[in-house]
Amino acid sequence: MRRTENNFARAALASIAVSACALIPACNIVTPVAYAIDGPGKIDAEHTLMNKKTVVFVDDPLNILPRTALRTAIGDAVSFDLMQREILTSTVSTRDAIAVSRNGAGANANKLLSIESIARSLDASQVIYIRPTTFDIAGRSDNQGIRPTAIVRVKVIDIDTKERVYPAGDRMPDGREVTATIRESDTSVLRTRAGRTQVEDTLAKRVAVEVGELFYEHDRIDLGENLGTRRK
Repeated sequence: MRRTENNFARAALASIAVSACALIPACNIVTPVAYAIDGPGKIDAEHTLMNKKTVVFVDDPLNILPRTALRTAIGDAVSFDLMQREILTSTVSTRDAIAVSRNGAGANANKLLSIESIARSLDASQVIYIRPTTFDIAGRSDNQGIRPTAIVRVKVIDIDTKERVYPAGDRMPDGREVTATIRESDTSVLRTRAGRTQVEDTLAKRVAVEVGELFYEHDRIDLGENLGTRRK
């Protein structure tokens, strides 16, 4: 009897999902139905962070980000997320790390020593290093349409052992590539400075989410991000 009830409930959920999808233009019906019946599923953390004083340093030597404030926004959002989830208990402001780097910490050393110098200046024992390579608010085409897109490279460096611990070994020498996309806004929004700033801020927040999720278990599907994109 219980199996019959469960099957009925699953069928009802599928019916609701199909009905809801019918109201949304260009909706991919498979995703919401699967989500409603089976749930989103989970993705494991790619790396377990050591719980020690950490600085999230967003380095942008090529000025990929349109505003310096976005470096702070991304770094502090990652720090807050990891502390809120009790993965880390102590972090340093990204703004402080940027200030130290501007004052020339490690200016004559190679990149690893430069990061080490910044961390030691802040009494941090671990660095989550983020380097942007793409930040395109106009949108890039993918299998979901044209969406504002950012790409960053991520490394974790243990300052105590002076080693890069993620990605491990010789894999991904430039760091783990992370791609973040958001639902597009009306293209007219990008015609004003305020509109562009809003899209930039939203995309930066998404970058922070994607980076943070490298370090904890999370849902496989973000249903809201799979809807409402512009097709070519």
